[in-house]
Amino acid sequence: MLTRIKTQQIFSATDTKDDCLVSFGSYRGSKYESTATDAFRTSGETIGNKCLIQSKWMRVAQHQVQTLDNNHNQEMKVIDDWLWIDYHDRINVLVQDPDSSLDNPSFLILKQTKYALSSQESLAVVGGIIEPGEEAVEAAKREVDEELHVTCNSWTPLGTYRTDVNRGMGWVHPFLARDCNYSKQVKSSAEQNAGVRESNSDVGEPDTEEQNIQSMTLSEVKASVMSQQFVEVQWSNTVALAMLHLA
Repeated sequence: MLTRIKTQQIFSATDTKDDCLVSFGSYRGSKYESTATDAFRTSGETIGNKCLIQSKWMRVAQHQVQTLDNNHNQEMKVIDDWLWIDYHDRINVLVQDPDSSLDNPSFLILKQTKYALSSQESLAVVGGIIEPGEEAVEAAKREVDEELHVTCNSWTPLGTYRTDVNRGMGWVHPFLARDCNYSKQVKSSAEQNAGVRESNSDVGEPDTEEQNIQSMTLSEVKASVMSQQFVEVQWSNTVALAMLHLA
């Protein structure tokens, strides 16, 4: 028996169209639907998926989810208005300074502002979107080369993490990159700090953002992540995992 809550619009499970109510461009990233392989569907099964708004960056959808109703004798219920955000998977990388040694490492850290941080500055690591058809480590290597002009010989994957377990927002793949070298002629500090481009031709035109590149010792990075100077959760997660790996 089904219990329906917050009933609004019922979607057909066989409706495969992706005609959004509002569209600013075509979203080409992955689109999530839960198959609820557990016997009791406790995690929820997607039985409807209607696109509300999309751009090349993301897709906001209204999912219809069937799940177990623990308050009604293990009956099934349907939630008709589960808002979900499909977003491109991303990488974040803590990069060792090529001028430091493996025994006494320093790391290249960015200091920058972001739209959601208002005027607040934050320490950051290299990050970017995984383009369609690209592996996470390939995206990580590309972003490190583009942003820092650095190539690294040692790559440690630090896991794969869902951004929001209820609303989606893609997956994040953090990495620790060590044994690094400058890949091309190094720009002057003034040129490096004038702005670094995040290039992703498939997803959108490059954005220019103001950010300073600085070298920080291992102890300085540890102190900074503990004192909440990496304000965005993806950055702090990457740095904290790397610190645990190096401990």
